[in-house]
Amino acid sequence: MKARSRVGWWLAALAIAGAGCSREPAFQGTALTPPRATLDFSLTDQFGQGVRLSDLRGRVVVLTFLYTSCTDTCELVTRKLQAVADQLGAERQAVSLLAVTVDPARDTVPRIAAYSRKWGMLDRWHFLTGSERALHPLWRYYWVGDVEPEAARHRSGPSAYEVRHASPVQLIDRAGRVRVAYSSEFEPAALAHDIRVLLGPG
Repeated sequence: MKARSRVGWWLAALAIAGAGCSREPAFQGTALTPPRATLDFSLTDQFGQGVRLSDLRGRVVVLTFLYTSCTDTCELVTRKLQAVADQLGAERQAVSLLAVTVDPARDTVPRIAAYSRKWGMLDRWHFLTGSERALHPLWRYYWVGDVEPEAARHRSGPSAYEVRHASPVQLIDRAGRVRVAYSSEFEPAALAHDIRVLLGPG
């Protein structure tokens, strides 16, 4: 996957789609001013259970986009989310971490369950999959861009398959609004800090 090479594209798209975007002192990520409405969805997690974004109102939500065959940026983001979960401690109970696949043809429920187990995230996030028809509007709306499966078909070996996509991370507040955005280069401490800002006083 060449997600890092697409960071510049994604940041440009973010600036256009989120007109008025600015960095507020309270947040360490890029704050959206005004906040952006979410596009609701209902997908299936690693346990085969349905998860609807709007059902998570009242919680702080971290939303990102990954796929299980990825061996570079997706693993980096997964490790960072693992670190965020560690840093939040008990506060994690009020937070939902959502990873949405960009490879629905291969990311079946057993496969996303195995990936979640491998990274120690089985009970710490929802890794979501669904049909391409259901996912395509989400990729567009949440700045993932054009997903390009099998872009490395000409290669051979373990890295013969990849999905080209941007890897934005977005922070959604308790009211269901996108408040802060990050590239895959985010620091776990910065995301944990911003989550605590949205959680408010304990």
